[in-house]
Amino acid sequence: MFWFKKFISAYLLPTPFGLLFLCAGLILLWFHRAKKTRRVFLVMGFLVLLAFSVGPIPNLLTEHLQSQYRPMLNPPATIHKIVVLGAGASDKKDEPPNLSLDAASLSRLLEGIRLFHLIQKNNPDAKLILSGGRVFESPASSGKMRNTAVMLGMSDQNIVLENGSQDTREEAIHLRKILGKSPFLLVTSATHMPRAMALFQHAGTHPIAAPTQFSGARCHMFCYIPNATSLLKSDIAIHEYLGIVWARLRGYIA
Repeated sequence: MFWFKKFISAYLLPTPFGLLFLCAGLILLWFHRAKKTRRVFLVMGFLVLLAFSVGPIPNLLTEHLQSQYRPMLNPPATIHKIVVLGAGASDKKDEPPNLSLDAASLSRLLEGIRLFHLIQKNNPDAKLILSGGRVFESPASSGKMRNTAVMLGMSDQNIVLENGSQDTREEAIHLRKILGKSPFLLVTSATHMPRAMALFQHAGTHPIAAPTQFSGARCHMFCYIPNATSLLKSDIAIHEYLGIVWARLRGYIA
């Protein structure tokens, strides 16, 4: 089921979805078949890529997700656990560990470390819980984040790893025993936070949102020019909406 979910969702994102229409239209054009159908495919592919690569639509999709929770400036004094959800990581050799983390993982880790230093003032036994296992052929993001945290001065004694999960729901389930009923800070990207909060709450834990990696929503004159950044924002946002729909259909969230 995990592989099926990943495969289907990958092709429902704007970029591959639009390219599939274009490819289908070009194939029909090459073989001189179905003139009306190939026109529909070519036009649909072009319109999908155009719509999701121009600023207003990506900004609207993204802002609806990331506006639900605000950044955590000063964490509650009673908190002593921080959970940082992993994203992507690569298996790079002979390089500093931070270079093996993608932008999402690195941003989440840095926010987790910042919050850890704040709560450690009141709770010397505070823990930074790094979560994320292997997905496909990639290494466990939690291990790469730990190496980066230690490189940045964190003590390994304050770090707890969860490396057996493949997605956010599994992270919530695997961490349930560690977290118990105590409230904790949940650190992840702002667009991912609504789904992550719902999954952790459904698992019976008590997260407090500490989002990071906010995407700018202000649209300037150049954002009306189709660009790869806007297309990527659309892909990320649609991925989250699909994840929320899937979780509701499966009964993982209310």
